Amino acid sequence: MRLRWDVGLGRDLGLAFWAMTFFEATFGAYMGVWPLWIEELGAPIALVGLVLGSAGFIRPLVIGPSSWLTERVDRKPLMIAARISGIAGMVVAALAQAWPILFITVVLNAIGEMVFPLLQTYVAERAHEDRARAFSMIINVGPSVALMITPLLSGALIAQWGMRSAFVLGAITGLASILILSRMDLSLPRDEDDGEAAQPNYGDTFANSSIRPLFAVHGVTILSLAIGISLIPVFLRDTRGLDPALIATLGAGSALGTALFGLAVARTPTLSNSPMRAATISCAAIVAGLFVFTFAEALPLIALAFFLRGGMFATWAMILAEMGNIAPTRLRSRAFAVLEMLGGSAMSFGPIIASQLYGISPSVPIFTGAVLGGIMAVVMGWMQWRRSDHTSADTTAIPV
Repeated sequence: MRLRWDVGLGRDLGLAFWAMTFFEATFGAYMGVWPLWIEELGAPIALVGLVLGSAGFIRPLVIGPSSWLTERVDRKPLMIAARISGIAGMVVAALAQAWPILFITVVLNAIGEMVFPLLQTYVAERAHEDRARAFSMIINVGPSVALMITPLLSGALIAQWGMRSAFVLGAITGLASILILSRMDLSLPRDEDDGEAAQPNYGDTFANSSIRPLFAVHGVTILSLAIGISLIPVFLRDTRGLDPALIATLGAGSALGTALFGLAVARTPTLSNSPMRAATISCAAIVAGLFVFTFAEALPLIALAFFLRGGMFATWAMILAEMGNIAPTRLRSRAFAVLEMLGGSAMSFGPIIASQLYGISPSVPIFTGAVLGGIMAVVMGWMQWRRSDHTSADTTAIPV
């Protein structure tokens, strides 16, 4: 089968695919050693969690106004400016000599993450009825390929030049993402433009009874899983004796898991037609991985656990796909912004909780995340069952 640059999505969504790929390449360049770098610059473990979690206080202040801004400012310059901020954050981290300076990186990265709800809205606008496949390819597969490659590159660079080189790599991939954004048509499609009278606010978004439960499920699920994964690099170094370069390399396994799951969704109608069913399966996968991290010492089992950890971002992507399906057009931009604020803040607050649990025992935060994540997998499975049951009932009620 002939390979296409747009991976079969068309020009608009193909560019979105590559933009998101390079967004996540930046994340993949440093994520494996980020807690180790904070600790390397002198922060005790409790403050490592504080630095990791501080973005949770900043992100809502940045992402919250993003929908309001896009109603008044063109999306393209807004997204490019956000990515420039993210690049600046990487440069600050690479040059930092003391851990408090890293709070500047946290702020700049939070501004850079404004692009995510904007691009998610863009995908939902242009994917129409095939949103699960589009979100699976753009949010799962493309970024996962980047997250397989950049940790390997990062691990090689760290082995040669130290952890600062990971942030230099992140800045380079950030520049690539800006080049792609500059090629995109980010204007609002005519059929999505509801005019001034239809412009909603966040109160309207939270008042919608169809999408409000998904906010709660998303926030609690990501918080639960974030508690489990946040300090895995520190855990593996302190209790399993693994080298930071090896930990960064093993991180590619998570991306492989996410990519394979995304391809499975794209090619399986049962999953692509039921994003919450797919989210349930992927959440169960990372729960299994967290249990393996907790109890396994053999390197092949740890590698398997990293592979299963890929279920976290697969779960996130499927919740986005579900939101794209159920959110009314006029609420969609703010709905994605709320998901990003909830998910991003959960990813930030998770390390704060995890660092406190780590003081009890290094394995406690991972085990806690596994238990809570398992509960949320059951909740999502129940939501899918209820929806399927109601759909069947509605179908049965239609007169012949």
